Amino acid sequence: MTKDADNWDTLQSLFHLAEENPGADLDALLAEACADPELRRRARVLILSAREQDAGAPASAPTTAHPLTGRIGPYSIVRLLGSGGIGTVYLVERIAGGVVQRAALKVLSLHAAGPFFADRFAREQHILASLDHPNITRMLDAGLGESGEPYLAMEYVDGVHLDVYCDDRSLGVPARLELFQQVCEAVAYAHRNLVVHLDLKPSNVLVTEAEGSVKLLDFGTSKLIQPDSLLTTTVMATPAYASPEQLRNEAVTTACDVYALGAILFELLSGRRPNQDSSVAIMIERSLKELPSEPITKAVTQIAAEHRGLTQTRLLHLLRGDLATIVAKCLSPRPRDRYASVDALITDIQRYLAGRPILARPQTTTYRLAKFVRRNRTSVVAGTLAVLVIIAVSGYALWRQHQAVVAGQRALQMQNFMYQLFKLANSDYTGKPAATVPEFLQLGVNVLPQFIQDPADQRAALLSLAESMYNNGALQNAQQVFTQVDASARAAGDLASEAEAESYRGNIAYTVGQTDLGQSLSAHALALSHQPGVSPQARVDIEIFYAQEREDAGFRADENVKLLEAAVRESRARHVPEHELAFAVLSLGSAINPRGRLDEAERLTKEAIGIYGREPYAVCDQAGAYSDLAVLQNQRKDNKGALASERSAYEGLKRCSGEGSRRTLTAQSYVAAALMSDGQTRAAISTLETSLPQWKKLTGPDSDQLATPLMFLTRAYLRNAQYVDAERTAQDLYRVEKGKINPLSAQMAMCQWVWADSLSGQKRYREALPHAELADKAFTAEHSSALGTQHNAARAHALLLDIQSKLSAK
Repeated sequence: MTKDADNWDTLQSLFHLAEENPGADLDALLAEACADPELRRRARVLILSAREQDAGAPASAPTTAHPLTGRIGPYSIVRLLGSGGIGTVYLVERIAGGVVQRAALKVLSLHAAGPFFADRFAREQHILASLDHPNITRMLDAGLGESGEPYLAMEYVDGVHLDVYCDDRSLGVPARLELFQQVCEAVAYAHRNLVVHLDLKPSNVLVTEAEGSVKLLDFGTSKLIQPDSLLTTTVMATPAYASPEQLRNEAVTTACDVYALGAILFELLSGRRPNQDSSVAIMIERSLKELPSEPITKAVTQIAAEHRGLTQTRLLHLLRGDLATIVAKCLSPRPRDRYASVDALITDIQRYLAGRPILARPQTTTYRLAKFVRRNRTSVVAGTLAVLVIIAVSGYALWRQHQAVVAGQRALQMQNFMYQLFKLANSDYTGKPAATVPEFLQLGVNVLPQFIQDPADQRAALLSLAESMYNNGALQNAQQVFTQVDASARAAGDLASEAEAESYRGNIAYTVGQTDLGQSLSAHALALSHQPGVSPQARVDIEIFYAQEREDAGFRADENVKLLEAAVRESRARHVPEHELAFAVLSLGSAINPRGRLDEAERLTKEAIGIYGREPYAVCDQAGAYSDLAVLQNQRKDNKGALASERSAYEGLKRCSGEGSRRTLTAQSYVAAALMSDGQTRAAISTLETSLPQWKKLTGPDSDQLATPLMFLTRAYLRNAQYVDAERTAQDLYRVEKGKINPLSAQMAMCQWVWADSLSGQKRYREALPHAELADKAFTAEHSSALGTQHNAARAHALLLDIQSKLSAK
């Protein structure tokens, strides 16, 4: 066997001779320059391989001057799919059993039908016939055309090249690894059947458009592994993906495919091939010297990062550590240093995706512990900051003992943090007689780094503190903390924390009117929630937030309901905590109610009420569910049922929020509204008149939060014909809302309408007219599809017509 190293100078001179004479007959050129037939053959293979690489992707740029038309064998040619150096591929059809069957027909070019290429073609036929795997294209038929050209009919795959598929969809790193696993499964299957592929590259892997599944193509360079044979690479593998031993013309093994898989993985993750700027001659020279490939982190660019939905810094962070180790092990210049099998490579990819230690790295205690902590991020209960201690650690007894010590130290840190936090929440430290809940939570954020140093534990505690801030209405402070967690999680590759933080950030942005920002953050959080490592409970919450926010912002779509239905299904299937299931069920009920699915909505709402009833700390949540049930009962004209539900909501909020809280007073207003609907107008007035001073004490006399009780009280006075009292409260209502809401909003239309109605009741029609006109104009500008708004708009317009009629009669 001729050694490349011994003849490198001659090979280089032949290579350069071919480059200088690209149009010359290659065989004649080599015969004239070199007397050694084996050396000529080796040079010919290298030169043709280089030309194929320089041509880019020959399958997408046909080179045949006269493609076939008509028929070949039993097949009708539909169109040319592509061609390379030795053959052409056509899309063909034939009728079998009355059914049209499509296939990809590879035809060996007549000019390449010499012994070398004919043998390669026959080998592909033989190997494909022996393989049956869902990720490998199946051979359907083989034969000879009328002119004697051999052909293979293979399964037609409607797909795109692996790298193009990933970039066109801006797939993230985990999604790319999932597809890469399918490639590895196909190669591992071939190896188990004693077949090495020897020409693995992205253009030999198609991904189907419909299912997104992988299909491995082109076994033309493959060889059967036999125990006593020394197979050499007398084939045209693509140099960029060929192993060093292939480039050196040495014996091939499954390690060659492991190397090529590493090169594919390098490109999928970084955006370009390893050592991309090197010529074929330089690649061969590197293989002779057994030089290692460049590190994957050197290949990352901003454009590549954007194709993966990341910043360049974030992609670099993800590719350091385990992924760099996996790629480097595959691309080791010495076969013995690579993965022993493709199955071993698959195992490490799976372990990486699951957040477990990869086997290619030394299994030090520090490394295993870091992986364990990332997989089991501490869960902190909102408002209590109680940390779950790390348990169930596998490994040797000494390592388990060490882990127990570490867990105890972390629990002690959390206990110390809690103790110090309560100690600091006093007047000496805060300067106030008593800290409010938001102030207490902000204090926790400020002092947390003094007691907890581990970044993952800090993110867990900060998420819980921020969620408590959010639930207590401190949206600005909560947004700052969620943004801090988001940045930390993104830098650490902690997808679960990043998704949770961005979901809350999106919700807050929607709440404060930043709709575009809210939509962007929520959509990104939703995408992250379906990545490996995100818990079902977090995914359910994010799906619910996304759908609810879009519904509330007016982006009603079937997608929202489908997401909520999926959240309920996953909650039931994954047995998430009951209060999370109730949240999902209630959210779905709220979404399908305005779509007319009242029976289903009521059933879901009652289910949520029952679940909350089993939770000792869910009184406020149950009260909210009772309010939703009252809305449904109002729609059904079940006034007594709605009144009972509103009273249950009010009593629940009194217990959990206190009698003078804003939520409790709001619930009391809705009890009054239900009393009016049930014909108990005097009782409604008494309830509202009692609560109004409490409202003013809570919010101040000029707060727009007084709008709800003032509106209900004005309408109660009107219903009871107390027009002077109604005029007074309507004026108060206008005063607290003027300048704070859109003058053409439905809310302002209601204000003008009840004011006009109170004046009309006193027969002061000229004073009532401008208010009635403003109400009618605002309702017309609102263009709301809500039935309640449309009903009120019709009543306001009728009042305007009545006032105009009365004035005309005068």
